[in-house]
Amino acid sequence: MNGKTRDRFAGHGRGTIARWIRRRRYPGLLEGKPEDLWRELIARHVPGRSFADVGCMWRVDGAYSFHALAKGAASVTGIDINPATAAFAEKNAAVHDRVRFVQSDLNDPTLPDRAGEFDVVFCSGVLYHVPNPIFSLEQLRRLCRGTLILTTASILERKTPHSAVFLPYLGPGVRERLDFGGPARKRGLDSAVIERRGYANWLWLPTPSCLRAMIRFVGFETLASYEHRHVTTLVARAVAVEAQWGPRAEPPA
Repeated sequence: MNGKTRDRFAGHGRGTIARWIRRRRYPGLLEGKPEDLWRELIARHVPGRSFADVGCMWRVDGAYSFHALAKGAASVTGIDINPATAAFAEKNAAVHDRVRFVQSDLNDPTLPDRAGEFDVVFCSGVLYHVPNPIFSLEQLRRLCRGTLILTTASILERKTPHSAVFLPYLGPGVRERLDFGGPARKRGLDSAVIERRGYANWLWLPTPSCLRAMIRFVGFETLASYEHRHVTTLVARAVAVEAQWGPRAEPPA
């Protein structure tokens, strides 16, 4: 940083300088609230289409499900491992119970058969809590026959693409460097993982390129990628699965 640049930021504090550096290093990084983007994307994709909101309950009480309904979704299903909250039930009663609720773990292999397929699947705040993200993404692919809107906590791009950080058992100094700050508790990021708390822990922080590679692996084509400082949002289309694993029908020649 040269003298003129230092003079420009004099008196503005370290936060302003850090933002300026990030904008120079990551020119496509978005400002503002990711939630505003999610609402815009839902409104753009749901009219006349079936919609599923995976992870719909924790701290939002089905807010994105009701947003999809208001924006013209043909049908709406909310899916969450937690039971429906009283606030969700009250909002649903006000719209004549038009939001179907399925209480289930995303990683339950029977979920796609019970819930069905959807034109649009929205999944926010789930992927960084799951121990096996590829399996969880495969479950989303089984639910989605059209468009996936996927959002997750993430880290900024690294020199080596497709990088991710596995949070359990990191030392406190490393966790402190990764921590987002803010009032919300992030067990596994701002404190050590507690195994017995299961999904309450933060387990993964992928880079945007890692997230794009993972969804391609399970059968999605990325149409758009939006990067905030701590959140990546992808819009993707369901396509044929490229990767094939498991026993071969015949041994290779």
